[in-house]
Amino acid sequence: MLKNKNITFLITIIPLIFIILNIYLNNIINPFSYLISSTGFIVLTLLAIIITLPVLDFLGSLIDRRVLGLMTFSYACMHLLIYFLDNISIEYLIEDILGLPYIQVGYLAFLLFFPLVFTSTVKSKLKLKNTWFKIHKLIYLIILLSFIHYYLIIKADYLLFLIYLIVFIAILIYKQRLKTYE
Repeated sequence: MLKNKNITFLITIIPLIFIILNIYLNNIINPFSYLISSTGFIVLTLLAIIITLPVLDFLGSLIDRRVLGLMTFSYACMHLLIYFLDNISIEYLIEDILGLPYIQVGYLAFLLFFPLVFTSTVKSKLKLKNTWFKIHKLIYLIILLSFIHYYLIIKADYLLFLIYLIVFIAILIYKQRLKTYE
């Protein structure tokens, strides 16, 4: 099990290493904007892997779902922290929260991660029983809010958004079909 945790951690840390190297090796004009969008894409990608794991047994034997979930939350924290650092003024942050729907939706998605993080232990799963499964279904609401957040940010190029959307819809259809045949 420790081996799976280490593998999962290493797999999930690779994108961070890549984006940091990309900043240092290339001439990124706005590193904060690059980091904010990159960590957002990483969160969406890890969310796709999270909802795919239960139906792909071969991945489930390699990847630790708990570590994957916690690393996804870590990237969401980085995403928010970098946004804070880029907009250091409290007045500006408050203005954003009150005036920009994509920020409001993003905050809500972020806040919904907390029940999953706090109940991610085996002890919590045993204590909460069926309630644990209900709490962890929040992942679907987080995904929906993440897509709304992303959609509201886009100004011109919807291609990547559509690719992510198609991937998530395909995963959900596949999961539903598997559930129907069980």
